[in-house]
Amino acid sequence: MRFITLNLITVFLLLAFSMSQSMAQGFPSKTIRLIIPYGAGGPADVMARFFSREMTAILGQAMIVENIPGASSTVGMATCANAIPDGHTICLTVPDSLSYNPLLYRNLPYKPTGSFAPVIQLTRANAIIVANASAPFSTLKEMLEYAKQNPGKLNFGTWGPATLPDVYRQWFEKKGEVNIVGIPYKSAAAAMNAVLGNEINLTFITLGFALPHIRSGKIKPIVVTGSMRAAAAQDIPSLGELGFDPGLGSYFGVFAPFATSPSIIAQLNSAFAKVLSTPATQQFLRAQTMEPVGASPESFTAYVQRDQTSATGLFQFLGIQPTASPE
Repeated sequence: MRFITLNLITVFLLLAFSMSQSMAQGFPSKTIRLIIPYGAGGPADVMARFFSREMTAILGQAMIVENIPGASSTVGMATCANAIPDGHTICLTVPDSLSYNPLLYRNLPYKPTGSFAPVIQLTRANAIIVANASAPFSTLKEMLEYAKQNPGKLNFGTWGPATLPDVYRQWFEKKGEVNIVGIPYKSAAAAMNAVLGNEINLTFITLGFALPHIRSGKIKPIVVTGSMRAAAAQDIPSLGELGFDPGLGSYFGVFAPFATSPSIIAQLNSAFAKVLSTPATQQFLRAQTMEPVGASPESFTAYVQRDQTSATGLFQFLGIQPTASPE
């Protein structure tokens, strides 16, 4: 009986391996969904639409972008996590989804380390804190002084509670000992439009998205995130040089449902890496002031794990406690 059982297990494993190999060899066999857990028009959306066009040409199957915003990116990420793990549904996101949400919500509709298979880190991104053109301050020091002198009057556009912009808002509050009101929007684009329209004082945005508006005088640059000044904006100080850097990463990365075949993950990684190596992509990323990465799935997995560890330390410092579920 034991011999029969062992034989059945062996046959099952061989069948499973054969099916996995067959699926990988036939991939892709239909349109690929690239889910963005944010609204249209923001940096992640712009990034996804560029890469989807280039990936369509390389894979020979259409890759379409599907925006599924809501509940601090959890709606779109849950949709991706629960999709059939055949490589035909993947998602593009930033650190909020896997580094911050697990620390914020006790009832996430996905697991940060058990629902996704990292495919590739596309870029490292410079980000910037910007203010509307009529703001009564132009530097980080002046911003914090204004907040101290006007309690409750300074506000900061976010993409929802404890998304990356909101974490920076709370960091400034804690380090500067001030009160900064968070104003949630459904997307980075919506928050930026609110700053441009003088509806709010501040927001966090990728540098490439902000530079045209800075150059036209429509918004003011306050400070670049990270330890060093950005190559494309050497005149704007960094949080690191001002002693205000919380040490958070900033990336755009692609993930697949956890049970997706390693062979399919490897195919997707290779295709995205080819896109990253083209002159058109290099030009696009330079315009967005982003640095291409193109890491292996294993390297990206390790990077995400390090970012999650950093986020845990920062959230403990800020005293951020998890709530039941995202709104």
